[in-house]
Amino acid sequence: MIYLIILLGLILRLPLLGGSFWLDEAAQFLESARPLAQQFDIREDFQPPLMHLITFFGIRLGNWFGLGESEWWLRFLPSLLPGLLTIWATYRLGLKLFSKKIALLASFLLATSSFHIFYSQELRPYSLPALWAILATWQLLELLESKKIKAKIFFIIFSILGLYSSYLYPFLLIAQFIYLWQKKFNRQKMLLLATSIGLGFLPWIPKFFEQLQTGQALRKSMPGWEQVVSLPQIKTAVLLPLKFVFGLSDLELNLGYVFLSLAVFVPLAYFIFLARQKERPALLFFFYLLALPLLLSWLVSFFVPVLQAKRVLFALPLFCLLEAFLLVSYQKSKPHLSKIFFTAVVTINLFSTYAYWTKPQLQREDWRGLSQEISQKFNQDNTAVLFAFDQPFAPWRVYDQTGFKTFSTGVFYANDLENPHEIFKEASQYQYILVFDYLRDLTDPDNLLLKVVQDLGFTPVSVLDYPNIGFVRIYSRSPIKS
Repeated sequence: MIYLIILLGLILRLPLLGGSFWLDEAAQFLESARPLAQQFDIREDFQPPLMHLITFFGIRLGNWFGLGESEWWLRFLPSLLPGLLTIWATYRLGLKLFSKKIALLASFLLATSSFHIFYSQELRPYSLPALWAILATWQLLELLESKKIKAKIFFIIFSILGLYSSYLYPFLLIAQFIYLWQKKFNRQKMLLLATSIGLGFLPWIPKFFEQLQTGQALRKSMPGWEQVVSLPQIKTAVLLPLKFVFGLSDLELNLGYVFLSLAVFVPLAYFIFLARQKERPALLFFFYLLALPLLLSWLVSFFVPVLQAKRVLFALPLFCLLEAFLLVSYQKSKPHLSKIFFTAVVTINLFSTYAYWTKPQLQREDWRGLSQEISQKFNQDNTAVLFAFDQPFAPWRVYDQTGFKTFSTGVFYANDLENPHEIFKEASQYQYILVFDYLRDLTDPDNLLLKVVQDLGFTPVSVLDYPNIGFVRIYSRSPIKS
């Protein structure tokens, strides 16, 4: 049965797997395409290097078969495969903790979760740390039950891999050691485990501080960037469980969402209330390894904005396991409430996945389609493309096969430019100028770039509008003939 569930998970993750890269994925691809010696030069990307290394070797492997630049292939090794293995690992953890029925149900809920489906298709390090997290938690239980050295070795390996995959992974690791302490695990062995894991990550510490400094500099040079990468703390606390349940659905305040929310969260809260005495050990497990990492990351976000639901995807398998545990535990004593709970969760999973497949606004930015349309409508010899950014956007560099002349501000914040007219003076020789609105509310909030284009003698004539990318404003040197 578990292999049928994994097969279902694969089928649900195939649609849109070959879709266009969005901004961060394209940047990931360009960085990973560099020589191996440069894979650790990732100051601007506040992520550990494991994703870069896997993608680097994935590109080289794919080149042997002509797949080195194929989106579906590049997403397969570091994202889709870990996503499928996480479904299997969730089943194994459920077997270890509870029963086969709970394990199968938890893996089914994860396999059909639109949130997990989406990030199993993302060329970014979200699916990858989720795999290490669930495998390390499985080995954590083995540590408590067995004195075999194998469990210690695997726990250390998976923990180090987790640290090299996500900077939010330490919150889970801290919670795991607190859980070991609460279970009165041998203190000397705990110290040995912590020391081994720390030594494994020690070589990357200088690079981490380098990335941290670069990130702080970016926040200062681009006002408003902090609001993009994080949400207000109270809003984050509310949205996190909603994203785990509703996935990619539009979280609109309407009667349907209110009804479905009540159908999920009221039974969930009631079952937890009933289990507080009878199932205390299980609830303590979920408190330490599910709630505590989220709480720690939320508290740290008051000082460094790091918490988003996708960045703590490693908690989703345990959330599915909690849902399955409560459903099965109260299936007989509270049958009607259990049916409502199960029906609501599965309905949400399936409909939100369908919405992801069919609604462009829920999908990734279609830079490939936009680039193709621009190439068809404009000639490279008389068209220039302008970006209010320090360089042309990564997905443009990936998908522009025509070779349009590009100009950029060269800075993250357009107001820092001393002589913007001089920078774009050369663009005045072209018939058409295309200006991307993408990110301009952050990098050019005063519309300086649009003013410069008009000062050069260009008139706005039309726009191209793509979901999640926004307007590409089209300017011409002369009026369009009727």
